[in-house]
Amino acid sequence: MPSIYLAGKIGPGDWRYDLIGYRLRGAWEVDDDHPSEPWPVLKRSVLGLFDYVGPYFVSDDHGCGHGPNTHGCGNDGAVPCFTYENLPKRNQVRELCLSAIDTADIVFAWLDDLTAYGTLVEIGYAKGRGKTIVIAAPETPQTFGWLSEASEVGMGIVDSATNDLWFAFSCASSTIVAATPLEALKEVVRLSPNLESPIEQAFWGAYVQQTPRELNGLEAQHPVFGGRYRLDFALPKQKIGIELDGYAWHSSPEAFTRDRARQRELELDGWRIVRFSGSEINKDAADCVRQAAAFAASIERDRPTP
Repeated sequence: MPSIYLAGKIGPGDWRYDLIGYRLRGAWEVDDDHPSEPWPVLKRSVLGLFDYVGPYFVSDDHGCGHGPNTHGCGNDGAVPCFTYENLPKRNQVRELCLSAIDTADIVFAWLDDLTAYGTLVEIGYAKGRGKTIVIAAPETPQTFGWLSEASEVGMGIVDSATNDLWFAFSCASSTIVAATPLEALKEVVRLSPNLESPIEQAFWGAYVQQTPRELNGLEAQHPVFGGRYRLDFALPKQKIGIELDGYAWHSSPEAFTRDRARQRELELDGWRIVRFSGSEINKDAADCVRQAAAFAASIERDRPTP
């Protein structure tokens, strides 16, 4: 399952608990005043689909872990309960957060508070690490009319509470407007296909990072011939398919013969197929996406004008 890091303003009993429930409480175990490291992974805990990797907090009923500037860890700004005297300091908490981001497939940030300064750092770090970043908020920043391709407004500024966060939003792989984090994450699920193999996940992640216009409308696990076959990725309107040949699934003589018969049937129906081996994807998934985009562009150029 894909793993997810939930960035955003931290507070006692915040929206993460609404999503994950009791499993989050006490997940960061404390033994002899020292929390366990590294942070645990809560399998399928977010909407039953994503593995949760962080952030984690000290759980107590007194609110001691959520004083000013504590990141839910109960020191450097709040007086912790006596049982939590040796909690990690800020530099340790920072490293725990960044290490969790390193393990995440998706970094989801809920930005509804302009003072979520740590979240802005997390977004920048995730961008530098090449992570898939989804930023959600009740509203997204507005721009000057002359900066917006779709706008015909002049030099006026549309007042928006998120305007000051435009730089963070510009780092996102995708942005979502939603009333709650739950609604936003449901949209993430819709946009995150159920991929069958690591090479498919690698290709999709590289595609999300680049989003080349030649591949606009790309679908994963696209059914053809009434569901008798599935293409790994497809542009259905253009009848362009992208197939990834992992060694485990395509190495036997029977699989080789089956793949060729399937491809002939698809091509007779008007489909054009480009194939990548698993080793090509593992070596450079981003380059495979660029080649797929070039393949789609060449087909469009060669289509006869109606």
